[in-house]
Order: sequence, then C-alpha cells, then structure tokens
Amino acid sequence: MKGGMRPRLFLLATALLLAVAALAQVKQPWIGNPAPSFSLSTLDGKKLSLSGFKGKLVVLHFGTGW
Repeated sequence: MKGGMRPRLFLLATALLLAVAALAQVKQPWIGNPAPSFSLSTLDGKKLSLSGFKGKLVVLHFGTGW
C-alpha cells in the first residue's frame, strides 16, 4: 500500500466502527412491542389517536407518490 493509503483505511475503519456502535445504542422498535402513541387530524378536521383503537387491529401504510 502507498504511505497515504494506510491512514485513510484506518480512519475509514474507525468511522465505520463508531457508526456501528452508535446504531447499536439506538432503541429499535421490534415486532410485537406496543406502537408509540401518536395522534393526527383527519381531512375533515377530526382528531384521531392510536389509543382510541386499543384492542383493535390497526394497519398503517406509509406510501409515496412520485
């Protein structure tokens, strides 16, 4: 390897390890855990909250239209 390449690889490897360590600290939502509470307004101005559907099946779909 060239002399300048080794420090770059070291910095890249260090950054990668730090990123992986940081991501490991983030609490991940898992299947089977309760969803976080949230509320929203409908198109006709009514307020809905997730807690209002307790005990019922709720399916959320977040889609986009490009």
